[in-house]
Amino acid sequence: MLNENKYKYLLLLLSAKEVHLYIYDKVNFEKIKLSSADAIDASERDMPSRMGQFTDAAAHKEIVINNFLHHIDLALGKVLNMYPKVPLFVLGTKRITGHFNQLTKHSKAVTEYIDGNYNESTLLELKEKLAHHILALDFVK
Repeated sequence: MLNENKYKYLLLLLSAKEVHLYIYDKVNFEKIKLSSADAIDASERDMPSRMGQFTDAAAHKEIVINNFLHHIDLALGKVLNMYPKVPLFVLGTKRITGHFNQLTKHSKAVTEYIDGNYNESTLLELKEKLAHHILALDFVK
């Protein structure tokens, strides 16, 4: 199994609203369904309702985002068990990747954080963005 994963990469696209996970083999992207919700709406529904003007909206939003990222991290653990030793690239804005980096239990599995907004990126644009990161990684190997 390890040899079959030699030229595969995991790509975790994070945003404040949704997440996408792909396995990439330098040609094709295959979407991996996380066992948790793919959108922040589910984390928002898990929160108790706000009480009038007594709740700080910014603090509430931070709690929701952290809960969302925590659920992603839990689901990511199962995926990492299925793909041992496969490099993991985490893409997202500095704010979101920073939050994720602080709470993840899988920081050793992350090969690299790539900062930027990739919500609207096509798979071809992602392939181009990853090309030099993968080339550098392959050179190190």
